[in-house]
Amino acid sequence: MRTISPWGLMFAAITLLACTGSSGKSSQPVDATVAAGGVGVTSSGGISGSAGTGGSAGAGGNVGAGGSVGAGGSVGSGGREGADASTSSGGSAREDARTATGGSAGTDARASTGGNAGTDARTGVGGTAGTDTGGSADASLGMEVGPDAGGGTEAGTLPTFSVDFTTADKSRFYSRADNGGSATFGAANANAADNAVAELSFKGSAALGPSDKLSPDFATEIGTNQAFGYGTFRTRVQLAKCASSEELVNGVFTYFNDGKDHDGDGLIDNSEIDIEILCSDPSIISLTIWSEYTSDTAKQGVSRVIHTKTGTYEDSLNDSTSIGSGTLPAFKLAGFPDPSAFYEMGFEWHASSLRYFIVVGGNEITLWTYTDAKYIPSLPAAFLFNVWHSNDWWNSQGTADYPASDAVMRVDWFRYWKE
Repeated sequence: MRTISPWGLMFAAITLLACTGSSGKSSQPVDATVAAGGVGVTSSGGISGSAGTGGSAGAGGNVGAGGSVGAGGSVGSGGREGADASTSSGGSAREDARTATGGSAGTDARASTGGNAGTDARTGVGGTAGTDTGGSADASLGMEVGPDAGGGTEAGTLPTFSVDFTTADKSRFYSRADNGGSATFGAANANAADNAVAELSFKGSAALGPSDKLSPDFATEIGTNQAFGYGTFRTRVQLAKCASSEELVNGVFTYFNDGKDHDGDGLIDNSEIDIEILCSDPSIISLTIWSEYTSDTAKQGVSRVIHTKTGTYEDSLNDSTSIGSGTLPAFKLAGFPDPSAFYEMGFEWHASSLRYFIVVGGNEITLWTYTDAKYIPSLPAAFLFNVWHSNDWWNSQGTADYPASDAVMRVDWFRYWKE
């Protein structure tokens, strides 16, 4: 993540949905579902941000009655979603994302169906993970920088959670459009697997400038009412487009932050796994893993930025300190992205490894395999999609303009296989 505000959203302005907590001492079950009250929808992240009624109780149990989440959580590349990173008036989204009494669900043991991913390519019931074909590793941070052969751990198994974004699927998500846009389920699209997609429309305006309606607080966003733990996450999306002088962030991510220090390390756990792609230059892919976030100066996260025009990448710690860079042929993707195409992407999330991937031209490409458990979140989180305006992401600060025309992200489907 790079810029997050108090949901502060990314995948963001949402609080309840996050996916981090680094030390693996989760006080919640892997499949805890979001309780009644759902996810907050207000951009200020207040208690009034609860939305939806009757949150479902999945196999893992409820995350407490009335466990609503303020809409402040942000998903940007900085994973900043608390009062410390707020860009709008209003308080911290964290404090309003409290889990209600009795919020922890039962003992839902994590099933190993689907197999484990990671660099050691362990084999699970559902198939094998990819084997590495090269690349050096940073032993100090557990980073594999080489591409691997891919191979989904979910092969041959039915997903634990599956949606095709038909009209009927709307009840399984919360949605918000705080910039005047809209979120529509069941929109007809001939390029979708079932001719139906979710459309996240960001409202453009030629009258607005770079500093207007900044951050995930003004995102068009949808997120699952259910939280997910370790497993494989896959989705198929078409990115929102804008002019090279403008800026929008396309976010695909997990998110959860209830303002608590679950692992007792002195930092607030922030469970967040991000894929973010800019509309001004979508050839750049940003991947960020956040496990802790108390403030801009008290946080724990690692990032990789990939330039698909050149095949170069840069890795960083806490969104500031460089920890590696290089060039890999597998990352050089000619013609990516086709503005009219849908792309399958996602990640395999395990306690000690996290593998990002994207499918281009029928080939699954591993973008990053990260293996330092200290920086991998452990708390269950919701899965989100959003589009929001930034004026300085990977641009000269304050120069990226507000989009003059409407921009639309389209989502064909989402699948999750529990570990």
